[in-house]
Amino acid sequence: MAEATETTASVDEAAKKQFVIIVNLEAKTVDSREVSYEQVVKLAYPTPPSPETRFTVTYRKAEKPHEGSLAPGQSVEVKKDGTIFNVKATGKS
Repeated sequence: MAEATETTASVDEAAKKQFVIIVNLEAKTVDSREVSYEQVVKLAYPTPPSPETRFTVTYRKAEKPHEGSLAPGQSVEVKKDGTIFNVKATGKS
């Protein structure tokens, strides 16, 4: 029985280190409290429409700051569950 308890404890610890975010209305799991523009775009568009595509990323219900937008190279601290991201392909800028 000790082995089952250890396995359950490992699963519980792993779950504590995961954060559920919403990207374009789909729940996604990330392993870090800090989520970058690049991570969110990749979750929204695993295969970009074209190499020239640019993206607008907005968020709300984050830890800090609570809402705003992300540009390439920026990141935001998400809550354990429920930070919402909207990623929109915008074409060339």
